[in-house]
Amino acid sequence: MSEEWAERQRHTNRLARHLAGHLFAQRKVTARQLYGLSKLAWITNSYEGEAAAYISSTKMPALGDVLGKDFSNYSLDQVAEMIAEELGDDSLIELIKGHSGFTNFYKAYRNSVFSWIEDNHSTLLPLYKSAFNSKSEKERLKIVETITKLPDIPKANHPDKLMRSEYFLTPAFFMLDPNVCFPLINGNKGVQSLLKKLNVADSGLTSQYQAMVKLYGTGGIKDAADLDQVGKDLPDFLTTTATKKLLEKKSTTTNGDLPLKDEADIEAIRKAGTVPQRRLHNQLTNKLNKSLTKFTLLEGKNHSCMFDVLIKQYDNDGKDLLIEVKSSIESPQIRMAVGQLFDYWFTLNGDEEPKLAVLLPERPRKRL
Repeated sequence: MSEEWAERQRHTNRLARHLAGHLFAQRKVTARQLYGLSKLAWITNSYEGEAAAYISSTKMPALGDVLGKDFSNYSLDQVAEMIAEELGDDSLIELIKGHSGFTNFYKAYRNSVFSWIEDNHSTLLPLYKSAFNSKSEKERLKIVETITKLPDIPKANHPDKLMRSEYFLTPAFFMLDPNVCFPLINGNKGVQSLLKKLNVADSGLTSQYQAMVKLYGTGGIKDAADLDQVGKDLPDFLTTTATKKLLEKKSTTTNGDLPLKDEADIEAIRKAGTVPQRRLHNQLTNKLNKSLTKFTLLEGKNHSCMFDVLIKQYDNDGKDLLIEVKSSIESPQIRMAVGQLFDYWFTLNGDEEPKLAVLLPERPRKRL
């Protein structure tokens, strides 16, 4: 996962909530409309680019189900304009045109889940509305407890093969939650890995939910979209000596100190500690954050390993890249960066072959 993916998830949340606000204001909401609203969370294997297949196969039909219309003969741009005009909400244009959806829901259940919604409509509609209006953990927990009482979802033509209802419902409620605080709990490998690391993989849904939401406020995790990024780095976020957290945007206007690392007794840090240099350091870090949204970016949290940026799985081999940011091209700063990188890498990865880089404000002189 990455910050770009997390933003796509939040974008989907904004789109779904706009449409749900219109939908739930109606006197009658059908099973087909709930089905369409839920489908907005779905993607296919082709989910990027202007010609992404999910747009015509999944997103457009979902919008049609919600609005009770057939959009099969229109482009996405046309549909966005039509819906915005009908609902009197111009903000929907960009929300609809932007990429949405984040879960590749099981194909074998994509049709049969509609019949399941029909069969459980009287329970599901209040549940969807509760998710849309939820404001506290107590309210969300009540939703979770209701989910546990719902029957499993049968597979098309194989009613004996069942899927847990939360695999379908938690992505929908993730989309509807006002603060994006309803976590995804489905069969995704990343989610299952997270549950294992929390020691709740074999526990009930309520325990899984409670374990996941306890992570909010830890290591830069603000909401369920951030939580979906954590993956195998979870242990580094949980311990009292946590070494990592999600990379945060740095202030480029305040006069606060940069965190001192292991160079306090060196003259170069004195120069780097001036306000202009601190601001430049933060500007460089922010540019990395903005430019590399396709990746999950972490930063050091423990004083023994205060690295600047770690890019998760930056290459085709799934390797991480550790970056030290310096605000000066002076030789002492660059030598210091190299030493820091090797020290941080060893702390994080031991004897594994290092993947290191130094980010500078300009090209250094040839001779250091």
